[in-house]
Amino acid sequence: MSQSTIPTANRFRRTIDAMMNAFLATCEQLGAFLIGVCHQFADIAGVLSGTIFLALRPKSWTPPVRNVFARQMLFTSVDSIPAAMRFAGVVGVMGIVQAEMWIDAAGLSPSEVAPILWRSVVREIAPLLACLVVIGRSGIAISAELATMHADGEVEVLDSQGVDPMTYLVMPRVISVMISVFCLAIIIAVTIMVTGYLIGSSVGAIRVTWNEFYGEISRNFERGDLVFFTSKTLVAGGFAGVICCLEGVRSSGRLTDVPRVASRAGIRALTAIFAISAILSVVFYEKLLVFKFG
Repeated sequence: MSQSTIPTANRFRRTIDAMMNAFLATCEQLGAFLIGVCHQFADIAGVLSGTIFLALRPKSWTPPVRNVFARQMLFTSVDSIPAAMRFAGVVGVMGIVQAEMWIDAAGLSPSEVAPILWRSVVREIAPLLACLVVIGRSGIAISAELATMHADGEVEVLDSQGVDPMTYLVMPRVISVMISVFCLAIIIAVTIMVTGYLIGSSVGAIRVTWNEFYGEISRNFERGDLVFFTSKTLVAGGFAGVICCLEGVRSSGRLTDVPRVASRAGIRALTAIFAISAILSVVFYEKLLVFKFG
């Protein structure tokens, strides 16, 4: 090798070494990220399974636990109904606008649009919208409440008195979130369809009677939709409730960290429900687009 080619070879070797080091560093970071995600999923799945086990055990439902569950259901489900119906009404109007575009652009008839709306609402929109309402209104509040209790030392006091924090603090809140998401999703689906029909018929986008519209929807109802709807709302609600509770319980114990804990809980819960929705859609319908024309 001549003397002039030695510097070129050294530069080439340093470039290759730098690329290899960057590749190995990227692989290390990706591996650490995937391991962290697996640990978080295992923690959430463990807490969720423990919650269900405690909920199925009758002696877990002591009067204080029933009181916490009732207050959480009132706040998470009943008080959220007006907000859920407002959001559903707006989504129903937007859906009808899209339906009118399909009718004009694709030459579809209202009888063809109705099942598309029904499937998209039941399978995707209603469960996701219910999760958004519950997380935005109650999930963040749950994480802030538990983080504040941790900062004030109330969790340690309960533990020292022989009260299981898992049974008293986590289980009733997670179960109430699961039931609330399921119930609110039903209310949202019905509100979207009724509002969509009323607005659509008033602007001429839907030109059939309510009985014909409802009949077309009921004919396209599949048993798998009920299984998918129930499992999706309960699983997504369970994950959202567990994430919000874990973020609150695992806070640093400082009151100044409560807002940051609440914000992080909301973001992680939203990320989880979108991931769960996509995974369940693929598992149930074996494709990402869960509805098709006709």
